[in-house]
Amino acid sequence: MQLHSAILPVLAVLAARALGIPMPDASQDESLGKQLWMSTPETTQPPAGIPANYALQPARRAQPPSGAHVAAPKDRDTTDEFAHIARFDKATDLHARAPGYQNQTATIKGIVSALDPNQQSALDGGNPLAFKSKTHPYTPNTRLFDQSKFKLPLPTNRWWLNLMIEQGADPIHPYPYVVKCMQNASSVGFPRFNIDQAHVTSDQPADWTVGDGNQALTQRKVTGADALGVEVTWTGSSGAQMCSRFYKGMAFQTFEMQNMAPRLTTIHAVLKVEQLTRAVLSAQEDAAQVQRDVSDMPLMTKVTLNDGSQWLVTSKPGITWQQQGSSTLQPQNINGSYTGFVQLAHLGDQPANNINVLQRYAGTYPTAGAVTYAQVQGSDGTGRSSNVVFMYQTNTAASSDSTHVYNTSSVSTTMQLLSFVLPHHADHINGTSILSNGLSGYRCAKGPLTAVAGNLISYNQPLQQRPGFAGPGALADGDKSQLQQQLLRDAATSTNVTAEDPYFFGKGAAKVARLYQIAQEVGDATTAAALGKKLVALLTPWLVAQSNSDPLVYDSTWGGVVSTLGISDPSLDFGQGRYNDHHFHYGYFLYAGAVLAKYDVNAFAPLREPLSQLLRDYANPSASDAQFPFMRHFDPYDGHSWAAGLFTFADGRNQESTGEALNAYYAAYLYAQALGLQETAEFYEIILNMEAASGRRYWHPTRAQAAQLYGKPFVHNAVGILWSSKADYVTFFGANPEYVYGIQMLPFTPASGMLIKQDWVREAWCPDNSTCADGMKPAAQSASKNGWAQFLYTAYALVDRNAALDNAAACTPDDGNTLTNTLHWIYTNQQLAIDSN
Repeated sequence: MQLHSAILPVLAVLAARALGIPMPDASQDESLGKQLWMSTPETTQPPAGIPANYALQPARRAQPPSGAHVAAPKDRDTTDEFAHIARFDKATDLHARAPGYQNQTATIKGIVSALDPNQQSALDGGNPLAFKSKTHPYTPNTRLFDQSKFKLPLPTNRWWLNLMIEQGADPIHPYPYVVKCMQNASSVGFPRFNIDQAHVTSDQPADWTVGDGNQALTQRKVTGADALGVEVTWTGSSGAQMCSRFYKGMAFQTFEMQNMAPRLTTIHAVLKVEQLTRAVLSAQEDAAQVQRDVSDMPLMTKVTLNDGSQWLVTSKPGITWQQQGSSTLQPQNINGSYTGFVQLAHLGDQPANNINVLQRYAGTYPTAGAVTYAQVQGSDGTGRSSNVVFMYQTNTAASSDSTHVYNTSSVSTTMQLLSFVLPHHADHINGTSILSNGLSGYRCAKGPLTAVAGNLISYNQPLQQRPGFAGPGALADGDKSQLQQQLLRDAATSTNVTAEDPYFFGKGAAKVARLYQIAQEVGDATTAAALGKKLVALLTPWLVAQSNSDPLVYDSTWGGVVSTLGISDPSLDFGQGRYNDHHFHYGYFLYAGAVLAKYDVNAFAPLREPLSQLLRDYANPSASDAQFPFMRHFDPYDGHSWAAGLFTFADGRNQESTGEALNAYYAAYLYAQALGLQETAEFYEIILNMEAASGRRYWHPTRAQAAQLYGKPFVHNAVGILWSSKADYVTFFGANPEYVYGIQMLPFTPASGMLIKQDWVREAWCPDNSTCADGMKPAAQSASKNGWAQFLYTAYALVDRNAALDNAAACTPDDGNTLTNTLHWIYTNQQLAIDSN
């Protein structure tokens, strides 16, 4: 299941062949090497069935286009359209002429090259570690994973991490299911969601337990991982083995078995077991439409339980299940051991329709996954998008045969993968990949799931206007004068940063960096010079001299930079010693470093290596780095980061502050720009836009969206904490509405407009307290002119500039903010403001 570097080009070859894209050979132009990249895990191993003779190098891969999952459009003359494509080289030609792009090329200006993570990052200069090394007292539980597959650096924030820490007993959440992996079996449940005004929670049932009837399985380990999923293997006596690869969005949960006596047990009572015969299936319209050879289909059984649910159980070779007692199913037709696979799928809220859809795709499951990203430039300089593609290798995709992979009019869909996408995928996915007669009744904590078919799932993430160092709008003369006066006051009184922990120190350093940036914008060279010196004086003890009271150290056990106090006590420094919130903390450091790098290269020079290592710690763009993992926090399927580190939670991973997550990738983008690392900056721009889009969709919903995603009565304009399996209208530090709103906005920077939108603020402000007591206006009023109130009034500037200015100016700033920064944000975002007077 693990993706080795040799597997990635194989996936690309299969995709290209199915799409009719000619593949370049190794003698072609080197420029072809920068057209896409595929993220890979930290440790990799090729799955069985991948031929070893694929010579195509990762640097030669062709970019699968956004239309890869759809049938090719009708032939037509596109010569004039191709003339509009800028940077027209061989690689762009391959993209533009691929199926699915012909109906888009009139608006395509060019395809921006993207970074290849299999290469060493430009951030990694090959220099020694900038921080002293220290072993971590919290050591990996090596009983839970295959040490030959997982080497340093180890994963610390992946969605499936519950499998690898503590005793590995807490569940993981491969939507729409919940799974627990015990030592001798695995449970699979279909969560039921409970909704009240403050929480959306799930019951996380163990509806089924899949195991061995002879109790031969005795040990389970995590045996692989890739960009999208994780592999777990159970072993035991007499050669018994079971393996499952868990990916989010799969319609079936699949278990491969060797030398086993399969047994299914349920916490419910089994009411009915119905074997669906192949003769019946072959006569059905749905089966005929997919041209499926019935002899190739797995045997299917429908099981009805006393909780009202129905499940489809498939197996190949086919198992005739016999009920034993009230809650156990065992094979009737298996003499001795069984080698094959068993799949389980819940039949949702419309079993009669859903079973017809599910049976078409039964028997296909993923064995490896990869992610690609590339940028598409709009013809007028706007309308840019990031093409994000999830690519899966399946058990049914033969080594060089793509015949049964893609959904085209001339190809059987027999072997296609059936999966679900999240609401933010469905917003931008090509509609033809969505099943017209889809699956109903499937959801996760983020809302209802949409069924799609195909081994390749592609969606276009719109890219917003690139945020720069300066604000998005020009300063009017009168505003500039006011800003200069406040800048002098804050430069004299607000630059003394005394915090000793990395989070609050980072906020303080970034606050000074914002003043430094604003001084540059308004042309106050004297104040800028003084602030630049102050910034260097703040950062040097932490990053160069390491003479601060809580110095950063390199954790040689897991692979990352942590604080001294945090590594010794998980309750200190917000748990960052166990990898909580690194993107929040170090994003502030990187912002300060980026501003310094832009304006004072000489002063920045001694800080470059430690800052680059902090960036590699939380947002490493290279999967080949031996010291830091690839993109520690970011989850490409969910489109956002997970903040929780080496802590187990039954509800899975979580993230609270979307504002600080946005700031982390904004800082990374600016830092790469300041260092002239264009490809790295382009990659960070994609991640920044994905984080912002998911933040708006799930943490900043309109009330109508909240009702659709989460359900009534959880109808708020903000979510405080979003978990793998629940949503909370609270924060970790309190339930006040101003906390819930404010933590989703701070810090205010030129990138904040990517997350905070005028329409959302207008609705969330909700001046009528009788209709929405949780509105932003009553929250700001109850906050009594403190820093939280100032954040809310600052956002309100997008609706009413004058009212926002008056109220924000009367508030005491947060310890990471200044009135100068507040005024600057309001002044430079005024093109969106509407004066209600």
